[in-house]
Amino acid sequence: MTIEDKELEKIKQKIVSDIMTANPNSNGVVKILKGSEIQEFVTENKFAIIDFYATWCPPCKIMDPITRDLAGTYEGKVAFAKINTDQEREAAMKFQIRYVPTFYLFKDGENVGHFSGAKKKKDFMEIIDKNFFKKE
Repeated sequence: MTIEDKELEKIKQKIVSDIMTANPNSNGVVKILKGSEIQEFVTENKFAIIDFYATWCPPCKIMDPITRDLAGTYEGKVAFAKINTDQEREAAMKFQIRYVPTFYLFKDGENVGHFSGAKKKKDFMEIIDKNFFKKE
């Protein structure tokens, strides 16, 4: 195997690795989920955030443009979704949602944290970076 062949093999392995770890829903869009779609969403995305919200909730309305903006900021890295707690009561009960908005963070399909209430964009980014991208 020549040096060029070895370099091509490394490039090929890197491309395959990138494809295998990509977040299919991390396209800068906040996906609307049904409760039955949660498990699939969090397992098919390495990093995922789900916003449990209600349409009547003022802090939820404050967070909506921030969440959409962060979906763009973290495009290709973090997948964002929303679940309407009034329409998906079973999911809200399963995740013990007592306040809206409540954001759940998932890494490799596992819940790594959650928080409730409105946050400034920079504070939300710090939470994302700490839970998903901190140096070990």
